[in-house]
Amino acid sequence: MTRMAAPEPELSTARSSRRGPAREYAILDAAIALIAEVGYERITFDAIAARAHASKTTMYRRWAGKAELVADALRHQAKNVAPAVPDTGSLRDDLLLVVGQIADTLTGRAGPSLIGLLEAIRDDRVLRELIGSQIRDRSHEVGRAVCRRAVLRGDTIREEHAEAMLDVAFSHVFTHTLFHGRVPDQVARERLVDDILLLLLRC
Repeated sequence: MTRMAAPEPELSTARSSRRGPAREYAILDAAIALIAEVGYERITFDAIAARAHASKTTMYRRWAGKAELVADALRHQAKNVAPAVPDTGSLRDDLLLVVGQIADTLTGRAGPSLIGLLEAIRDDRVLRELIGSQIRDRSHEVGRAVCRRAVLRGDTIREEHAEAMLDVAFSHVFTHTLFHGRVPDQVARERLVDDILLLLLRC
């Protein structure tokens, strides 16, 4: 009598591959929720594991430590809520929207507040480097895209200044928010775009 091969191993592998990303997303979402509830300093792997119904062994296989996990969680959150690069048809209006996006990032409208993580970023070198590189990479990507579109529309600008322009924009909005306790209002945003960012791109 011929015995048919059992399909269980293949099905088990398929289920495992489906569970893998779902389990990871649950851990990342749990980390984001706990940042909002208790702050970075009080988050532990135990708390994240309990919230996500995951094992610490699974977590340590994926992340070397809390800083790496939280940085990954912030990247995951940003990817889910990140707005498209503005394309209003006008360089000035694009830049005004970019400045608004920076303000949202700092205050947590699109995820955990970077201002709220300031102390943790200052004290944790690994977290500082990971989040810093994420912000720079995203900002520079946005700056290049906005300036490239402006050039294609016929604007005469220094496209090579795109990354520096976004660095200036982020620094300005960050320091204003930190020292004034609020993000720049519309008048201040227009002044930043008209008197600094556009000038930098056209000099």
